[in-house]
Amino acid sequence: MAVACLASAAAGWWNSATNDEPYFTLGAYAAVAGEGLWVVEHPPLYKLAAGIPLHSLPLKPPAHPDAVAFSRLPDVIHAFLHENNVPALTILRVARLGMLVFLVLLLWGVFRLGEVIAGPGVGLAAAFALACQPLVLGHAFVVHTDVPAAACWVWACVYLETFLAGQSPAWAGLGVWLGLALAAKHSGVLLLLLVVLRVLVARLHHKPVAFLRLLGALVLSWLVPFLITAWTLRHVTVGLEKMLVQLVAQKLAAWSWVRGFFSPLADWCQACCHWLLGFAFVLWNNTYGQGVNFFWGAFSTHGFALYFPVVLVAKLSLPFTVFWVMALGRWRSLPGGIRWLALYVLLYLVASLGSAFNIGARHLMPAVALLSLLVGWMLSQLGSGWRAAVLAALLAAPAVSFPHYISHFSLLVGGTRGGERIFNDSNLDWGQNWARLAKLAKERGWQPLYAVYIGPDDPAGYGTPMENVLLTGRLPGSGYVAVSSWAATVGPHYLAYSGFVENARFLRELLGFLKGCPMVGQVGDSIRVYRCGETPALPLAPGEPAPTPRE
Repeated sequence: MAVACLASAAAGWWNSATNDEPYFTLGAYAAVAGEGLWVVEHPPLYKLAAGIPLHSLPLKPPAHPDAVAFSRLPDVIHAFLHENNVPALTILRVARLGMLVFLVLLLWGVFRLGEVIAGPGVGLAAAFALACQPLVLGHAFVVHTDVPAAACWVWACVYLETFLAGQSPAWAGLGVWLGLALAAKHSGVLLLLLVVLRVLVARLHHKPVAFLRLLGALVLSWLVPFLITAWTLRHVTVGLEKMLVQLVAQKLAAWSWVRGFFSPLADWCQACCHWLLGFAFVLWNNTYGQGVNFFWGAFSTHGFALYFPVVLVAKLSLPFTVFWVMALGRWRSLPGGIRWLALYVLLYLVASLGSAFNIGARHLMPAVALLSLLVGWMLSQLGSGWRAAVLAALLAAPAVSFPHYISHFSLLVGGTRGGERIFNDSNLDWGQNWARLAKLAKERGWQPLYAVYIGPDDPAGYGTPMENVLLTGRLPGSGYVAVSSWAATVGPHYLAYSGFVENARFLRELLGFLKGCPMVGQVGDSIRVYRCGETPALPLAPGEPAPTPRE
């Protein structure tokens, strides 16, 4: 656990803000201050972990979350991260350090789950295998929901197994961890359904179940997220909550019932309203999408059915994948508890098939954690010599891909070079390398420097001046141009989808022009730098205004 935390922090120490972090970091600070109206689409658990350490810094608080602040949200986000009393990287690092508690909980929980269902050797091997996954290490040092959700899922499974084994006091632990899973991510609802299924099957097999205690656990599981949410909203009025309901209802316009249901609910229980409003928001995104998805050279606003099964294989290291597949091949020999974990993974993947929101393997983090138990069991079946060889092979992925864990891909898809032809977004380019670019540009004298970037962060906010040409709509005569992989691959489609048709056309022309410029550097796997000579400008179409900054 200690080495995993050090590797995760070291790898992400120079990461700039990933795509959601400018907003999520602001939301974390505000939640601890009792103004947790921001980021309604995610429950508050990660906000507490990141926000508590942020309050140790002498920061200027973000704007009060009223209608005016929401109307100028991009400026509010930029002011908090890039116009504060301390540098943006310091804010990000302090918030991310708080997130490492979930990596500790995740690895400890996997060990305990393995110990409960198959013995300590299986638990230790599983925790080791999981700690060697760049996918896990890369996202553990990010202010987001994925690793917290996985940790809570695993601990809920620990207490479920002990409860079914006849240890009745475990009902309280089961209820708390189910509640924390709901406070970590709305996908915790699926975990609740899986727990109910597991208990019903146990009862059908005539296994004694303390149903009153189980009912107490389920009640507790709903109290926990609502109580945590209520604490983060302690300085938010019901009027502001209703204002948020109106804003979300405008986005979910096809669901005419949203406003009529949630506004009265805010009067009765503000925390219930807030959590359920976020759940509705996420359900909408999964049903209708929120942008452009990229998969194997194709683009879609409605998702791809095979996206998540393929990305699961593509983003896990080759030995990890080989060994969980081998474990499934020995199904009859697997302990009953591990078979159930495999079934949970299958149901999780089935639930993902219909999602219109395909933006990263990170959404499968609970499934990855449970798969590690299959790997751990398979490792326990090997002799000591073979086991040592496999453990060394597992270590190769984080050693070779350091510090670019976010963009790691399995050898099964040809590593990162093969992976970038299939996936992008948080699998490859999540905006994590602009601070590294700023540092490298100083060393190599890349000036003037221009960025091709789409997102909520400010590439110029990390110490090196650079102009985002997508905001000016004009390519300067000479200099260096740093191009985001996501902007180059998905950007034209995303801009057109978002209504910036002329800007999408300009970006296509710009990318075509850059094909004639020599590439002089690459930052990680997500930014390519080109040197441009004297060239005519590529203006926007006549009469088309440049987008306002951070629009």
